[in-house]
Amino acid sequence: MAGRTTVKEVLQLLEIDDPAVLDDLRREGLFEEDFLGSESAEELRVAITLVRELGVNPAGVEVILHMRRRMLGLQQLTERSLRRLLAELGE
Repeated sequence: MAGRTTVKEVLQLLEIDDPAVLDDLRREGLFEEDFLGSESAEELRVAITLVRELGVNPAGVEVILHMRRRMLGLQQLTERSLRRLLAELGE
């Protein structure tokens, strides 16, 4: 999903016919925008999966997405640090 896409397009791609799932997530302050960047579209996919397949409630989805963002940020930081360390060792 390059660029921006609509929430409606993501829901169609995920074959979500019931808008109540999105309404519940929006009540938690999630996915309030009608257009999403690629990262937000991926988060919506993860959120829908959590709700549909694992039965996670919207408040739980919010916590999981927050932890996921932190984990991804730490992963990027670790990768950058490792590359810098390897570059320094190579000099």
